[in-house]
Amino acid sequence: MNAITHISSTATSNTCLASALTAVGIPLAEKPFVRVVGDGIHGERTVWFFEPQSADNRFQTKELIEAWNDEAWHLANPEHPFAYIKCALMNRQRLVDKVKQDVPLGCVRRRGKIAFIPLDATPATEDLFLKYL
Repeated sequence: MNAITHISSTATSNTCLASALTAVGIPLAEKPFVRVVGDGIHGERTVWFFEPQSADNRFQTKELIEAWNDEAWHLANPEHPFAYIKCALMNRQRLVDKVKQDVPLGCVRRRGKIAFIPLDATPATEDLFLKYL
């Protein structure tokens, strides 16, 4: 394996994957990351570089990166520590995405009362809430 192949097989710009790799003991490389700007595709991104295996030699970086990118790997390996981490981080991303899709509530206080009004409420709905304050 040449140096370029090694670097590309143990590098990622996915920070969740980088977090998962460190959680199972894959050490960051001596130069742990680079920030790339102006590639015309991503704006700014960070690329993380890892050693080829965990410090205890239990896990191979390239295999774990492949497992991360395999949507069914955690189903075939449900008790693997990396499967738990992968599922936790993917669930976190789904929860964050769900929150981003939701409409926030505005908090209005008057005369010791509080109303929570959706920020996309119609003027009629706002008036309905506010008349009880």
